[in-house]
Formats: sequence, structure tokens, C-alpha cells
Amino acid sequence: MSTYLDTYCTIEDIQLVAPFVFDYDRKRTITNWVSHSGSGNSEIWKAGSVGKFTMLYENDIEQTEVADIPSIDADGKYYFDEAADVVYFQPTSNNNPNFDVVMTAGRDNQTLFNEFIKRSSDFVRSYINKPIYKNKGVGTGDSLGRDYPEVIVRATALMAASMAILPYDEANGLRLQDQAYNPETNTGLLDMIRKGVISLDQDEDGRDKIVKEVAVDATTTGAIVDTYGYPQVSYDRIKVIIETGGTFSAGTTSTVTYKSYVGDDSGLKVNQVQEAEVIDGSFQPVGHGVYVRFSTGLYVANDEWEVEVSGLDHTSGGGIETIQLKRR
Repeated sequence: MSTYLDTYCTIEDIQLVAPFVFDYDRKRTITNWVSHSGSGNSEIWKAGSVGKFTMLYENDIEQTEVADIPSIDADGKYYFDEAADVVYFQPTSNNNPNFDVVMTAGRDNQTLFNEFIKRSSDFVRSYINKPIYKNKGVGTGDSLGRDYPEVIVRATALMAASMAILPYDEANGLRLQDQAYNPETNTGLLDMIRKGVISLDQDEDGRDKIVKEVAVDATTTGAIVDTYGYPQVSYDRIKVIIETGGTFSAGTTSTVTYKSYVGDDSGLKVNQVQEAEVIDGSFQPVGHGVYVRFSTGLYVANDEWEVEVSGLDHTSGGGIETIQLKRR
């Protein structure tokens, strides 16, 4: 499955809001090892009832997984027979894994925390019910040059940290979660965004227009940073693609152009409705009564975005005693 949806924070952001977070890395101790085969430096040990894991550690050092028992031909290699729930391992320096070293199993730390970030980003998107666009374009970024507003970065990091901590320390996990969202008090960062107490640069009910990056060159510094209009279609996914690349900047004539495609009875993104439109920084049409605004910056030919639109009425989720205003 592929996705165009981004994540909003990094592992470093999680450490900033919860410096102790890596104390909760999901590792568990593996004990009761018995000799399986060999002896001396070539002895292979095994342990059962270990439960599913993706990484074995000796004294917190990642070991090397192999495909089968015969492939364990050097220190530090292991094979996990998931069906039998048994792990086979050749320790370093002829160590006894019951006494000489600490054996633990779990998941690779970076992989684990990246999953927390993805899950938290998905939650943030759903909870605030507003568009979240990148801080891209010359002169449009924040003071740290981050891709997304700091309040979104911080809320996502708090959610990811609480996800890591909650199974082990409920009090600390809930304390962090409450800073991100708290339906009872509506005082979390995400609650205040929903209520409009904290505003984003493009503050409107974004359920009818969602911008996603499809294929953007690594050197591109510009982006679609806002949308406008009421979609005159029940549902579609508009393709917006850079036709002629270049640099769009204030004070010079733009040479960057885009084109766009909408769906018809034959499928999505097949009917071209805009061609060779010069990017000028204003709200410009892409189809179905929807307009987008490009930031200043560098664009590369074939940079592509998708604008998912729906003209159906949505129930906003803004909560009690709040109202969502929509720009037409």
C-alpha cells in the first residue's frame, strides 16, 4: 500500500518533549538458554517461548539475523523460528547467554519510533479536521525552517512520546497525551487548533480539499500552500503537475507553468482542464471550482500534487461550543 501523506515530526522532536522516552524501547529479556549444538566458539544456544520480535540484542548491541540454523556460522548471528517460537544464537567470545551477557529482544529502535510518528501523524490529521500544508517556499518557512507549523510538530511529538510510554507508565504517558489533546478539558494543542484559539496559516475546514505530494523533486523548494473555493463535484482527485520548471520569485516575471487534470466517466486524472498556466502566486484554478496558491521557490518539471476534493457536506468534528467557518 502506498500513501502520499506526510509525517509531522522527527525522532529528535520526540526527544525534545520527552528526553526519557528511549527508556521505553519495548525490549524484553530472553532467559533460559540451553545448548543446541556445537561447542566452544562455535556453540549455538536456543531459547523458547520468546514471543514475536524483529531484533535480538546482546548487551544492547544489535545482532545479525540469518535465514536458517545452518547459516549461523559466526558469532553474533541468530535465527528466529517464528512458527516454533524458538530463537537460535551463537554468542560472542564463547559467552554463556544465561550468565555472561544480557540477552534482550524487541524491535529496531528507529523503526519502532518511526511507526509511533506515523500513527501520531494520522491521528493529528483526523483530530483537528483542518488542512495542514507545508511551510515551503522562499521566505515562507518558520524560524527553524521546519516543513510544518511548530504547533503541529510539537503535538505530533507529544502524541508519539505518549504512545511509547503509556504501556509502562500511565501517569507520564497521559500527562504528555493531555498536552496534545484532552477531550474533557479541550486544553490540548490539538483541541485549541480545532477551536480556533491557535490558528494555522491556512485555517479553514479542510475536509473538502486535501493536498498531497505525489512526486516532488528533492531540489524543489516551492509547493501548494493554500486552497480556495467550493468543489463543484461530489468527489474527485485533481492532478496538478508542473509543466515548465524554473524559479518563481517576487519581483521577476514568472516562467513556471502548471497543468491540471480532473476525472470523468472513464476514470480519475484523465481530463486536462488547465494547460501552460503561469504560476503567479495568486489563487489559480485547477478544476471543479477549486483554486490553489503556489509559494515562491524552485519548481522542477513533473513535480506533482494531488488535490482530493469533495463537494458533499461534512460534519466537522469541531466539538461543543465551537463553529467552523468555511471560505468559499
